[in-house]
Amino acid sequence: MVKVPPSEIANRIVSFQHFLLERGVECAIIRQNADLFYFTGTVQDGFLFLPAIGEPLFCVRREVQRAMEQSPLRPIVPLRSPRELPEIIRDHGYDDLTRLGLELDVMPASTYLFFKEKLFGRCEIVDVSMLVRQVRIIKSEWEIDMMKKAARISSKVAEAVPRFLREGIPQLQLSIELEKVARENGHLGLIRIRGWNMDMYFGHVLAGPEAAVPSYADAPTGGVGISPAFGQGPSMAPIERGQVVSVDTMMNFEGYLSDQTRNFCLGKPPQVLSDAYEVALEIHEGFRERARPGAITGDLYRWTLDVAARYGLQDHFLGPPGSQVKFVGHGLGIEVDEFPFIARGQKMPLAPGMTVAFEPKFIFPGVGLAGLENTYLITEDGAVSLNTYPEELVVL
Repeated sequence: MVKVPPSEIANRIVSFQHFLLERGVECAIIRQNADLFYFTGTVQDGFLFLPAIGEPLFCVRREVQRAMEQSPLRPIVPLRSPRELPEIIRDHGYDDLTRLGLELDVMPASTYLFFKEKLFGRCEIVDVSMLVRQVRIIKSEWEIDMMKKAARISSKVAEAVPRFLREGIPQLQLSIELEKVARENGHLGLIRIRGWNMDMYFGHVLAGPEAAVPSYADAPTGGVGISPAFGQGPSMAPIERGQVVSVDTMMNFEGYLSDQTRNFCLGKPPQVLSDAYEVALEIHEGFRERARPGAITGDLYRWTLDVAARYGLQDHFLGPPGSQVKFVGHGLGIEVDEFPFIARGQKMPLAPGMTVAFEPKFIFPGVGLAGLENTYLITEDGAVSLNTYPEELVVL
């Protein structure tokens, strides 16, 4: 078990307090698990009180002892009921609060109303979710190291594909074998997504025509899945020779993610897919050069569309015709959908220390998909891939 270093926690809290002061927000209470982990080093059930000026106060419902062992924050105060929060906060010297920040992008409305009507009725409730996400945009050296280790698991998974891929193996069975490899190499299994009503499990291991079937997931690829209850991902359809197999997996090492897609084929792939894959490689090469500090995310997205159109592939880029998504890259860290987004209309400039999963993919109904995905670190010299497995389409 790797603990988040105390210096990491301290730096994050100081940065967040700076944002609170800038926006004139007196204090915030952090409740969501991903944010709790980021600011405390644990996901034990608790409420983190963060004043704009002063020391944080971590009130834990369960389990207090585990929180004491995992988090460097002090004090950690046992909490029997959320109704005790206002009194505990007052007892620690914070009286007459007027503006309280909450993570309103992820907090259920009922919880918000409970805070507003039952706990802090005299406070103006403001949304600090954007401030939380802004703090998390730039990754520290320690975070980057965690993501590199997650990427090593991604590489182990890709290395294992030739060991299990054979004619007739169901897509789901291949996914199961690869998940076992991932877990044996440290993948936590859990994939956190901030967006409401978004689901993900392991990734999409897809082959042939089924790989071109769209789903409710906000992703370039979908897949049939095995149940309407989770209508995405691999099915029981057997993999045939000449079908391109897309292995798109999300690895989690100690809370930090790596997103990688590699393509494989038993025998010669369809020409339309191998040609499209070469375009995906070209887009990645251009992205590595263009994704420098100051580059505008929306401009990068438009550039990828221009490349696809130059090859006459615009109708197949980022989804099948009629089901194309409006992004080609997404921030990555503790959650899948962090900032920045390489997407339509985005105006955020890139900066050193940002991490982005970049996934130009081409989908052809009735044939399949071709595409490559890397998790990139933005540096002064451009984007550097954290994924080390070779990028070529592997023909077995």
